[in-house]
Amino acid sequence: MFFTTTFTENQSINHPVFSENGIQVSIKREDLIHPKVSGNKYRKLKYNLIAAKKENHTTILTFGGAFSNHLAAVAAAGKAMGFKTIGVVRGQELIKVAHHNPTLSYC
Repeated sequence: MFFTTTFTENQSINHPVFSENGIQVSIKREDLIHPKVSGNKYRKLKYNLIAAKKENHTTILTFGGAFSNHLAAVAAAGKAMGFKTIGVVRGQELIKVAHHNPTLSYC
């Protein structure tokens, strides 16, 4: 299944200022969960898509802006899990950029 783990490594950040002041800095690498569905998008979609699969739904409908990472994440997760996806794009910016928009082209 697409949503198998949400474990990600912490990455240490080394800088002289941190060392001089005895500070340890780490970043949780949520961007490494999946190339298109990462971090909060992964966590927000996970349980909804698992429930949709369990209930035998075949299509996911969602709403987002013309440059929405959410739309791209739903498209990627939907494809991986075997759902058809429909993205309703909101916003006036769509009128000007629809055919030049890499996010929507990906979706």
